[in-house]
Amino acid sequence: MNEELLRNSLGIDFDPSAVLVAGGPIVVRICGLTLLSVVAARLVRRACDRIDNARTRRQLVFFAPKLVRILVLAFGLEIAGVDVTGMAALLTTVGFTGAVVFTPLGQNMVAGLVTAIDEIYKEGDIIEIDGVSGRVVSRSLLRTELALPDGTTAWIPNAEVSENRTLNHSRLGAYRISVEVPLDFQPDRKRAELIMTSVIADLEWNVAGRRPMVCLDDIGGDAVLFRVYAWIADRSQEPIYRSLLLTDLVDALEDAGFSVGHTTNLSMLADVEASN
Repeated sequence: MNEELLRNSLGIDFDPSAVLVAGGPIVVRICGLTLLSVVAARLVRRACDRIDNARTRRQLVFFAPKLVRILVLAFGLEIAGVDVTGMAALLTTVGFTGAVVFTPLGQNMVAGLVTAIDEIYKEGDIIEIDGVSGRVVSRSLLRTELALPDGTTAWIPNAEVSENRTLNHSRLGAYRISVEVPLDFQPDRKRAELIMTSVIADLEWNVAGRRPMVCLDDIGGDAVLFRVYAWIADRSQEPIYRSLLLTDLVDALEDAGFSVGHTTNLSMLADVEASN
């Protein structure tokens, strides 16, 4: 019926059996090559699983099977008489370049894959991305979710992770905090330094193996400025520990008769002014 319709209306001599006979070998070859690519990809994956280095193993397990499938299919199409040179160039230029270079979606996806393979951070780590610090709650191909110290949540596009500096404080093992301690009215700085050194030596929360320290930062006409450093394990808890550190230092110095800044120990300040 269809053959007669094509002959009468369009003048086309159509023989379905001839098309099947001619196309049959190509279909069989493509199916066979597809099966071969699957088998080859699995064999390559098993070989990659035996690599001792964890990072190298993850990278090869991700990339190698896909590359093998592409090569096997391209080789099979070439054997079948299909010119894959122009097709590959077109897909590479339009598909990859268009998706990765010209669209934020493609850039985020590629950056997400790279950070996952390179294992820059994982869920639960305390990281800092371009000045934004928080705990990694979740990650996807498009963005990373951070729980910030103030209770809010930030979603960072993965492209920003690859383009900006990323610090993993959990992997470093500790994060250094500092507080500024200004002492007024020409204090005995050696005695003040000994008092502050004694305070930081007794910090129970300072990370083991990391040494806290007291540094003379600046000297003015009527003031001496110290900066005190300590180490914490959780970067998101910095505001809490900075407050604890500064409180301990100020209490110890005031108990010893030092005037800390222009707003503390006002009774001693009044006595000094009266004596002058």
